[in-house]
Amino acid sequence: MHVDVVVVGAGPAGSVAAYRLAASGAQVALLERATFPRDKVCGDGISARALEILARMGLADWSQQFRAPTVLRLVFPNGQVLEGRAPKGDITCYGRVIPRLELDAALAQAAVHAGARLLEGTRVQAVEIAERNGVVVRARSTTVTASLLLLADGSHAPVTRSLGLVTSPPDLIAARQYVRGDAASPEEMEIHFNLDILPGYSWIFPVASGRANVGTGTFAWRVQRHAVDLRKAMQRFLESQTANGRRLARAVPESDARGHPIRSTFGKGRTHASRVLVAGDAAGLVSPLSGEGVAAAMQSGELAARHILTALENGAFPSPALTAYSRELRRRYAADWRAARFLQRALFAPQLLNHVYTRLQRDANLALLFGRVILGYQSPRLLLHPRVLLRFLL
Repeated sequence: MHVDVVVVGAGPAGSVAAYRLAASGAQVALLERATFPRDKVCGDGISARALEILARMGLADWSQQFRAPTVLRLVFPNGQVLEGRAPKGDITCYGRVIPRLELDAALAQAAVHAGARLLEGTRVQAVEIAERNGVVVRARSTTVTASLLLLADGSHAPVTRSLGLVTSPPDLIAARQYVRGDAASPEEMEIHFNLDILPGYSWIFPVASGRANVGTGTFAWRVQRHAVDLRKAMQRFLESQTANGRRLARAVPESDARGHPIRSTFGKGRTHASRVLVAGDAAGLVSPLSGEGVAAAMQSGELAARHILTALENGAFPSPALTAYSRELRRRYAADWRAARFLQRALFAPQLLNHVYTRLQRDANLALLFGRVILGYQSPRLLLHPRVLLRFLL
């Protein structure tokens, strides 16, 4: 099969890119190693930025069937609870909770409707890149040739790693489980800064009909060095929430707990080479502070598609011709990632978090901003603005 562009990975980055490319008239093959519907370990929180892209893809009405939480409850290491409410009339302040099982399938189908060819159950075995002749992608059941290759193969990034564009391993890890019997309002989401998981946090996000997405995440090195057992930490968190009449007191597991690595290493790998671009989790575009990466993945998919269309129009495929994509990624995300890494180190000390609670308790607007940054819905640089820092200090 010959196409203009082959996209590896039909997650948010790959499917959004394939949709944009196909809608603009490019011939696109979208390769996915799994078969839809397929799940992905995630908190399922979809920010307003991601919802805007869904709207541009004609999926606004579809997305409105999913919960839009209006209350964010933050539980600090000292047990104090801070509740932040969305401004009146802002129904997507905290985004929506859309299970990845459904989100990824909808995005891939949108790409198909736009004209992309989706090849499911297609695990890439080898990639050959000839600067003059194009790209050859080989799988067990098919071979695809193209002018350009977009890699959106997730945090594991097997193809991206095979080409030497990423050399470092994923730096974060999370576990997630669905439960049924959530007694809280479906408008309430929670983040818990538990002492045994810091630096990191646990969450409870309402899904629908008494179902909840419950999870916990921390640094991968802590798990690798046996400083924390993620499954046991997850179990302890669930047990703490089933005691004393809390929201999950009568909840029962609906699925097994599943773990997944998360790559927040943007800036440590290459995002382009001759005839190749890298987007989404494979490019490390997951917030180091929140672990949220869906919005950045979708944005990078749109951005990659725009630069690919320019390259196709100009017939320019060598690495220097594609540097504009990497420059724009750095311009858009590098400062946020630096701020997120700084806050990641600073905020997850228990004493400082407890101090933050005291300040947020007295300032509702600051609490709203803090919650949205922690969720990855607003830039972490906002918390480092001098006026915001003064509000924390004074």
